[in-house]
Amino acid sequence: MLRAYLNYPSSRVSIHGDPDCGHIQQARKTGQRIVIIESDSIGVELERFRQSEYGFAAEAASNDMWLDVDCGDLEFEKAVVHYVQRMLGARYQPFKDARVEEHCLAPRAPFGR
Repeated sequence: MLRAYLNYPSSRVSIHGDPDCGHIQQARKTGQRIVIIESDSIGVELERFRQSEYGFAAEAASNDMWLDVDCGDLEFEKAVVHYVQRMLGARYQPFKDARVEEHCLAPRAPFGR
């Protein structure tokens, strides 16, 4: 399982695999958007991104999002994050050129929900 952070308009996408990473604590802001993508929900969630159901704007309520991706295969999970970034890049210029950074990919324990 990994957790990815998407930030607009700063063109930031980062992938985290360590549930104790201090950067993940930023996910605790009030009203934080978290999208859970698992093997049984991947089609539905990717369709939501394709249909622009998840929007971004330069305001606190919609300028960032965390993705919890758990499909049992780290390389596939990373590919899902890259795919979401490309879909968002088709609609939002800052995501088009965003570099996906791998911050801490040494998972020690599963993320709690």
